[in-house]
Formats: sequence, structure tokens, C-alpha cells
Amino acid sequence: MITLKKDQDKVHEITNDRGTVHLATSSNSGVDAFAPGDFLNSSIAICMGLTLDALIERDQLDIPSYSIEISSTKAEDARPSRLEKIDVKLTFDADLDEKTKNRLAKSAKRGCTMGNTIEHGAPINVVYE
Repeated sequence: MITLKKDQDKVHEITNDRGTVHLATSSNSGVDAFAPGDFLNSSIAICMGLTLDALIERDQLDIPSYSIEISSTKAEDARPSRLEKIDVKLTFDADLDEKTKNRLAKSAKRGCTMGNTIEHGAPINVVYE
């Protein structure tokens, strides 16, 4: 479970059973921290990365390292406010043929729960006390 806590004149804190992360309160808060979109993009990157790790291990591929770059574009004037698209670029530090790169890219996308949730949607149920 994730818990967000906000005290007046302080940054947002997000806590789970592994620790706490501090977030900026707004773009003019003076605190240098990740914004919500950064966390969304990071979630997709790590999700795809974990999928790639499993494929590389399973197929015993000689890939010493890889990188995943993600950028998102906010939809202009959209209501409700949302992202318009998310672009992902995979770079492999290995001499791989196009067929292998394509297979890894497709599998990373298909195996990513975060990306699948964004593409196919999930209801957000809000309650209050």
C-alpha cells in the first residue's frame, strides 16, 4: 500500500513498507523532486526493465546493459487533464539483430503491467472519511 501525507508548508511524502520518498508541493515550491508524471514514466521503465531482465536471463542473451528512455506528452487543453502519448526508446549495449531487438521490445511492452494498465485503463475508486 502507498500512503501520501501532506502537512502544511511541507512537501508531499509517499510511504510504503520500504521507505519514504519526498515530492515537491508544486512547480514553484523550490523543492527539486520528481513530479507525478516522472513517477508514471519511471513505473513504466522499471516494469519494462524487469520484463527485459527475465527475458535476457531466460534466453541467456549476452546483453551487458540496456537503457530505457521514456518521455510523455501532455494533451493540450484536454478535459480531463491527461497525457496524450508515451514514447519509449530501448537501447541495447549488445550486437543484436533486428529480429531479436523487435522480439525484446514487443515482449517488454506486452509484459509490462503498468503500460498495459495505462493502455487499457483501470477504474480509480475514490472513497473518503
